[in-house]
Amino acid sequence: MTTETVLVNAQNYGQGLHLGSFEPGSQEWHDLRSTGIGGSDVGTICGLNPWQSAFTLWAKRTGKIQEEQSDSEAMEWGRRLEAVILDKFAEEHPELDVIESPGTFQNKDRAWQLANPDGIAIDRNTGEHIIIEIKTARYEDDWANGVPEYYRTQVLWYLQTFGFQRAYVAALFSGSKYREFEVLADEFEQKTNLDRVEQFRHYLEQDKQPDYDGATSTYETIRRLHPEIEDDEVELGDLGVHYFNAAAEVAEADKKLTELKSRVLDSMGKAKRGLVNGTWMLTRQARAGGTPYLVNKKG
Repeated sequence: MTTETVLVNAQNYGQGLHLGSFEPGSQEWHDLRSTGIGGSDVGTICGLNPWQSAFTLWAKRTGKIQEEQSDSEAMEWGRRLEAVILDKFAEEHPELDVIESPGTFQNKDRAWQLANPDGIAIDRNTGEHIIIEIKTARYEDDWANGVPEYYRTQVLWYLQTFGFQRAYVAALFSGSKYREFEVLADEFEQKTNLDRVEQFRHYLEQDKQPDYDGATSTYETIRRLHPEIEDDEVELGDLGVHYFNAAAEVAEADKKLTELKSRVLDSMGKAKRGLVNGTWMLTRQARAGGTPYLVNKKG
């Protein structure tokens, strides 16, 4: 690390009380996370995690399905590159003292509210404390409108845990393109997220199943909850009727959507963006030299 980056300083910051420093992915790290709600949990609870639903998180936390603790290759390399990216951030901000991997913290008023930021920066001129979060991604397209909602929710949770007002997300795309994104505290959004989390904690405490949410993760979790197959019958009634009606509607909707995609792409020709009533709503994108495909603009 550069001279602007200092070693772990085991102390409290703002409203964050230091609990310790644990190796990400270790048993101790998982054990601590299982006792509270961390930043990555919040996006899941709010339905923003593309890989895991709130239902699945509930099933894991209540012991109904086993928590997988192995990392994917993307997670492993993202963790390996954290120090390198944080070093780059420190070089870009000589006005800041950057504390690398400061550890795990809990909010002083809500012991179950946990934060494990990649770094904390202190402005040498103003004394302001700033959250630093490191991300790696293959494609920059998903960040065209700023920090994706799932990551933004995580950062807002960290800001709320400490009572800080500002954060930077330093991201490395495709292993070679570095960019920074500023995230400011949003009291309304943070309060909304906190309400969702407290409702989720009620589900955990009461062992009450959350509502079905239509996520693939939930469907896969239900499969794991009932692995046995017995030679038996269950009357589904209206539920079965709703299922068959929905399946027919989806098939027809998929067919219509594919038709409209073809029409829109053909109408756009070589243009990158498509406007609807003068507003940019659709874009043509291509990856790794492939043919363009249609993407709905987020936000």
